[in-house]
Amino acid sequence: MHTEGSSTRVETQRQFGTESYRSLFHLDMLAHHCHLTFSQTQGLRSASSKPQTLCRMSEGDVTVLPFGPASLDLTRQEPRALTRLYSRNGGYHLRISADGTVSGGRQENDPYDVLRLKAVSVGVVVIKGERSGRYLAMNSSGRLYGSQALNDECYFLEKYEENDYNTYRSQKYSWYVGLKRNGQPKAGPDTHQGQKAVLFLPRPAGSV
Repeated sequence: MHTEGSSTRVETQRQFGTESYRSLFHLDMLAHHCHLTFSQTQGLRSASSKPQTLCRMSEGDVTVLPFGPASLDLTRQEPRALTRLYSRNGGYHLRISADGTVSGGRQENDPYDVLRLKAVSVGVVVIKGERSGRYLAMNSSGRLYGSQALNDECYFLEKYEENDYNTYRSQKYSWYVGLKRNGQPKAGPDTHQGQKAVLFLPRPAGSV
């Protein structure tokens, strides 16, 4: 005994042939499967209470924001926290004095080693002494100094190393910022990647 559905399938086979009928049947099943998959996916998305997020670079930091139109407002700028740069070579903090002298210091609560780093483009930062108001700079001979005004010698390439330390390399001259074991600045031409002298660990600093 044939049901109504069986009669319909037989009639369809007669009209289109067995192979054509099988193709139509497979297409119908595929469409049905896709519909179920889409519905299940939508259900999972609706059930999830965790919003989607995206990452945005802001002042050199990665800020995680809720996904949505509001997160695309790139005019919002958060200030980067005050920082001390701790040298792996001797345990000094990089400091910029009021007269522009750059050196390493170990004095506790030294206001001249409190720095503010600001990203000016991807991977490029300027480093300013919070108390001295001077910018870290490197001249053509590789000497570090504190500049009163921002110039093309004040830009450094900041790189995050695998050991959690950072390196800062002059964008203009390609030499690294470094401190000797006695706390004195290392001449740019004597620096190279892999030296302890060029490794710095950013540490949060309080207000000056």
